[in-house]
Amino acid sequence: MLVLAVSAVGALFGAAMPATVLAKTAAIAPPLAMTGTNAMGSATPVLAQLRPVIAGRGITTPTSCTPPSAPRDPANPLMSATAPPFSDPIAGASIFVDGPSHGAAAGEIARLLGIDISTPIGNYLPAFPDDESWQQFLTTTVASRLPSEPAAIQYKVQMLEKIASEPEAQRISAFAEGGSPAGLSAFTTKLLCHNLTADPGTVPIITTYFMHPVLGGCPSTAQIDAYMPLFEQRANAVVQATGSQPVVYLLELDAVGSSSCMVGRHSLSSWERMLRYEVDAMATLPHAVVYIEGGYSDANTPQYAARILNSVDISRVRGFFTNDTHINWTINEIRYGDAVSRLTGGVHFIVNTAQNGNGPKLNPHPTTQGVEDLCNPPGRGLGPRPTTSTGYPMVDAFLWTHIPGNSSGSCNGGPASGTFWPARAISLAANANGRLGPGFPSQPY
Repeated sequence: MLVLAVSAVGALFGAAMPATVLAKTAAIAPPLAMTGTNAMGSATPVLAQLRPVIAGRGITTPTSCTPPSAPRDPANPLMSATAPPFSDPIAGASIFVDGPSHGAAAGEIARLLGIDISTPIGNYLPAFPDDESWQQFLTTTVASRLPSEPAAIQYKVQMLEKIASEPEAQRISAFAEGGSPAGLSAFTTKLLCHNLTADPGTVPIITTYFMHPVLGGCPSTAQIDAYMPLFEQRANAVVQATGSQPVVYLLELDAVGSSSCMVGRHSLSSWERMLRYEVDAMATLPHAVVYIEGGYSDANTPQYAARILNSVDISRVRGFFTNDTHINWTINEIRYGDAVSRLTGGVHFIVNTAQNGNGPKLNPHPTTQGVEDLCNPPGRGLGPRPTTSTGYPMVDAFLWTHIPGNSSGSCNGGPASGTFWPARAISLAANANGRLGPGFPSQPY
């Protein structure tokens, strides 16, 4: 039986809500405790753009979502109730856990229990309001329905709970609401002013994905230059919609890790200019903690990654994150990240541990196939749970920077890329292990 590390609290409209609290106290932390605080405040300029996004759902657009007006405190940029210890700005922050309406694993649990079974995966579940929390869903719907379900369903639910109970990274991409600046502004506002009502008073983890999905991994200078005006508008729209809201931004999946092809095309400097624009724009946000994608240990040298990161103004933000689309052992990423950190002025970093509990599945012919199988490799497992208790001074956190169970393509039986695949999510959960790598103790959970 999965034991959830969930304890009460927080309030919105009088309802108890959970939030995941990250605390830097031990080398490998137990499941995150839950806590919470207050609700969000009054209106933002983009709420008018939000209404078409949620029209037809029978939802009243928030009329108040005023972000905090306090000036940035460098020691506590996310305005946590208690100033973070160890100079780690996300330590002690309450991190957003999604509810059944939008949460991938929580929504699949609802379907397993016979709710909204005809709603396609990836769509919101109309049976639940946006402000129903994971904890509320767990202690009411799941608690009342699960005992009467067959053992096979109970097992699947218990596995999916391992994912649903943890912070779920949100993504703002070139495809969100059609990718127009107005659409991206509305989408960002919806995340911050509406979806977050499922866990009020918390801080979301949001990844951006505007470069690679449009240009791929090897664009020419002309292609980059042609996209630059729209890219700038997209970045500006997200920054303006974010305003003073506390948020952890992870910028541009694969931006450094998959960039080496551009060296031969002599377009890497233009790519860096594009990434630098987004970094500099995000650096103006008063209550954002920002990390830039910094590659992966099995594809980039620390020197290569550090040169790019220095070029794109990493000194203006908190640091970088690694392993975002790879499945390398956590300890290998820590060693790689430490080397990159030494070459970038001692900036801090995050390691993605979403599915590296069994490490990577290595390809038999790495020269022609790549070092590891990245397309739904079988036999993988959830890695160390999200925590700031990393035990490594330069590692701010282990986080799941994408949703465990999202397909990486129509290979090995998977659905379209980016689609939540319940069978894979259950398999990852069944193999969950907090082990850092070979030679470290196994920590199944």
